[in-house]
Amino acid sequence: MTNTPHLESERVMNRNIITLSKAFAIATGLSALSAVTLVSSTADAQWAPPPPEFMVSTEPVYYEGHPAYYYGNHWFWRDGHGAWNHYEHEPPFLAERRMHHPPVRRSWQHRR
Repeated sequence: MTNTPHLESERVMNRNIITLSKAFAIATGLSALSAVTLVSSTADAQWAPPPPEFMVSTEPVYYEGHPAYYYGNHWFWRDGHGAWNHYEHEPPFLAERRMHHPPVRRSWQHRR
């Protein structure tokens, strides 16, 4: 009968270890999931301006005194210092222009 308290103590300790192991596994999984979620939401917020080859082959639309280019579902334009910007919300004039007169792209490749 001297082993009974020892066995009960061992069962309690094993239960605690299992509970802590499960909690650790859940916490690790949630941490990984939240890290992936945060990374993907940051990537969604990033935008890239049109590449040079797009600009030289696309006719701009002049709006607010500067050329604007429709690229990647955004209208892009350069500020007075040459930095790229884009409109968060498509201005009505540019939306109308895009729907009725899509930007014209030119090609310098010779057709045979």
